[in-house]
Amino acid sequence: MIRVGRVARPHGVRGAVAVTLDNPDSESLFGAEYVHLGPERRRHEVVGVSRGRKGQVILQLQGVERIEQAEKLRGFEVWLMEEQLPPLGEEEYWQRDLLGLEAVDEEGRSLGRVTEIVDTAEVAVLVVSRGGRERFVPFTREYVPEVRLSEGRVVVRPLEEAEE
Repeated sequence: MIRVGRVARPHGVRGAVAVTLDNPDSESLFGAEYVHLGPERRRHEVVGVSRGRKGQVILQLQGVERIEQAEKLRGFEVWLMEEQLPPLGEEEYWQRDLLGLEAVDEEGRSLGRVTEIVDTAEVAVLVVSRGGRERFVPFTREYVPEVRLSEGRVVVRPLEEAEE
């Protein structure tokens, strides 16, 4: 399963929920017949989807018809099965596949491991950790020229070098 967002709040009084998307540009929930919610990832049938505020969609789920029911979903993660999503394009990656990769410089020296990915308004940022220290690397071609999933590595260009 792929996490696509989190229930932010109820929307209106008829049980709809606003979902903040992990990828604000994602169209993945449009056309989804069902989603999985919460820690148990229970399946919920989708009966309606519409655009919300920037980076959000409004979901109407079967059986959730009152604001009190929707309130109980607040904070739940929203998941889709991988087969519900369009295939990745060239040079696109699932965040889960990047986590744990060894980060190396262009000479192959280890800089640590990718331990987290932080989504900012502008660009995703890889958090590379080693020995209790963290390095923040914008996930752009300038700073991450290569991703080698088959080798379990990501090539990282230090910020100082990329700016030269």
